[in-house]
Amino acid sequence: MVGFLQHFNVVAECRASKLPLWQCPPFLFLIMGVITIVSMVATFIIASRYTEEPEVAALIVIFVTALFLVMGNLIIAGFNKVSEANRMKSEFISIVSHQLRSPLSIFKWTLDVIDRESKNGKNHDDLANFMATLRDTTENMIRLVNSLLEVSRIEARTVVLKKERFSLAELTQKVIENFRRYAEASGIFIRFEPETLLPEVVADRERIAMVLQNFIDNAIRYTRGSGHILITINKEDNNLRWAVKDEGMGIPPDQQKYIFQKFFRSSQNQHTRGSGVGLYIAKAVIGASEGKIGFTSKESEGSTFWFTLPIT
Repeated sequence: MVGFLQHFNVVAECRASKLPLWQCPPFLFLIMGVITIVSMVATFIIASRYTEEPEVAALIVIFVTALFLVMGNLIIAGFNKVSEANRMKSEFISIVSHQLRSPLSIFKWTLDVIDRESKNGKNHDDLANFMATLRDTTENMIRLVNSLLEVSRIEARTVVLKKERFSLAELTQKVIENFRRYAEASGIFIRFEPETLLPEVVADRERIAMVLQNFIDNAIRYTRGSGHILITINKEDNNLRWAVKDEGMGIPPDQQKYIFQKFFRSSQNQHTRGSGVGLYIAKAVIGASEGKIGFTSKESEGSTFWFTLPIT
């Protein structure tokens, strides 16, 4: 009995959670219950006094009760969303911490090797490889930090696009070259097959490059073992359609509707590195560029991610 009564000590529970009363779920539910009971009694008294037929009074009470039940369900749904957002943020922090720790560890290990080799007076025949590793690691960290900053701008609605004309094919080729070493190390061959004589697009070159990096990086990471990645660019009416097709594990059908959500990662990809914000950023950037974005995927066969950009 004492435990049952302590369960309703919502003030102490809210204090323990370090939440203000009007942001504390137990307190809000208690207030909702009190309001519901008072409203039902008051409605019944008023309806009985001013309504001659008891059936009408009963209907009024039922209507008010149903109204409060709907409100209660909406509150519960809101709290569930907040809870899910907190869970995803916690998971995101864990993922980002791991993503930053790994390249920093590689960075430190490479510097230690260079330092040890120099002290031993050995020839630095492998110095170029060490420096390439440092550059790749630094680029990965910069890319991650830029992604986090872009998420903040999207959330704050402060993204300002610097639109200009540029060749999407040339930009794609440049991004592919940046990923060439990473792809070859993973045993993956990248094929790039754009149409000839493609017109230029009008968009923010820097942010479109970020979209290309996210798409190509995902295609490499989620392709198991050796395989091929096909990147194409085609002209469709007044747009260019960019697409990347991988031979990866695919996305389960029941999870495909969440793929562009912030922090979402497919259950099949939990052991693959990634921050869970790349596709969220891509959708925001392409949408702001007046383009469209989408994908098709089949489990165990791979996925094709695509977007369009206007030519004029």
